[in-house]
Amino acid sequence: MAFRHMLFNIVKSDKGFTVKIRSFKGYVEYREGKKVLVLTVYHVFGKPEAYVKKDTVIRWKSPHSAEEIPEDKRKEILQNIVDAMQFRKYPAKIV
Repeated sequence: MAFRHMLFNIVKSDKGFTVKIRSFKGYVEYREGKKVLVLTVYHVFGKPEAYVKKDTVIRWKSPHSAEEIPEDKRKEILQNIVDAMQFRKYPAKIV
């Protein structure tokens, strides 16, 4: 998978997703086509490190909010977010 940096906090993947990193505000925005979701990002106190919880429940924003996200897709989305953050040199991991 290849990434490219679009703006200072936006990363686009050749796999078709975009991640807008707003970790200092406590979230990231993940887009696949017309579907968007917002995921909470947590910070390690006293360290420049962020993490996402592996058991986080995620849902697409309206009008796709009724669509189920299968477990394998959910894991893929979480990993895509962490990979995009690491690409932008944000120390991040799934815990």
